Amino acid sequence: MPRLRPTVFRLLFFGLSLLLAGPGRAQTVNVEAVTRYWEITDRLRQNQPITDEVWREFLEIPGNKVYVRGIYSADDLVRYRKALQIVYMPRYDSIRQVRLKAQSWYYVLINDYKEREPAYRNFVATVAKSPAALALMYQKAYEYLPARNHTKVANLNIYYGALGNDATSQQEGLFYSLRATFDANEVQAGILEGHEMHHQLRTGKDFGTIAADDQGLMEIITSTQSEGLADLIDKPATLALPGDTHGIREWALDPAPKFLHKMDSTIQARAAGGAPATGRYYRQLSNGSNGHVPGFFMARTIQRNGYTKQLIKTADDPFAFFYLYQQAAKKDKEHAPLFSDDAMRYLRTLEVRYTKARRPASAS
Repeated sequence: MPRLRPTVFRLLFFGLSLLLAGPGRAQTVNVEAVTRYWEITDRLRQNQPITDEVWREFLEIPGNKVYVRGIYSADDLVRYRKALQIVYMPRYDSIRQVRLKAQSWYYVLINDYKEREPAYRNFVATVAKSPAALALMYQKAYEYLPARNHTKVANLNIYYGALGNDATSQQEGLFYSLRATFDANEVQAGILEGHEMHHQLRTGKDFGTIAADDQGLMEIITSTQSEGLADLIDKPATLALPGDTHGIREWALDPAPKFLHKMDSTIQARAAGGAPATGRYYRQLSNGSNGHVPGFFMARTIQRNGYTKQLIKTADDPFAFFYLYQQAAKKDKEHAPLFSDDAMRYLRTLEVRYTKARRPASAS
């Protein structure tokens, strides 16, 4: 199969760069990964399979490369490519039906991209490319940031792709899958984009070199605050949908009390001279949520008990987040779990150990 020509999406990408650029602070929206995806699937609809070269080049597109590395293994990508071909190629329609009936995730996901393509194309044309959408990202992020962080990200790259169902903030920019963004915008415009923008804008404290024995605990308290605060942008509106159709309660809230009890006992054991818990231990305990569990539960408890102003004021301080939670939990009518006195004393000891030099860190 001949290589796909990049002319169209390069012109589109150039136009978007100009559209959102400002003096010294270019805000670039890149939809190259989406455009190339549609070129590939147009060929699949003609029963032309994806060649190794085309697939390799597709994954190397900036909007895909960074997004993929944090989500998919090499084996995952092999399975994804196979599912992509089966879903779009007419010759495999009977197999597609079987996979969909079995609710195989990649097939369900890719079939959604196929069935809702007109809506996704319209979203890219009217929303993703709009300067108003960028302004809304900042507006939503500012809601849970102190005034000192109401800034703009210089030379920000924003990428939209048609792989997966997620969004992520990385050093290279913001990466949004169309499906996740489209679904979030149906709940409330800009909430998912605002969540990821929050990670770009929020500054944190530089704790210097963390001792190996403390890395696991420092990692979880930092990610818990980072995700918990940003979750207040998008999760409450999604949770409020009738029937919790996105499963926020089951995924982010229900597991949190068990996590907090286990975290408390782990910190107590460490305070008594026990072995340190690793970052991997906490990630497994939180079902790989990277801080969403227990972050959203804790932030929601803080907010519910009237400490939102303090929460925002201390947005750069993960220790303050845990102290505020403890204060809120003590008067919480829903009986949020409390940390033990021993665990709180250990956190304060840890804070003293790593806050000798306080200076703003780069955006997470």
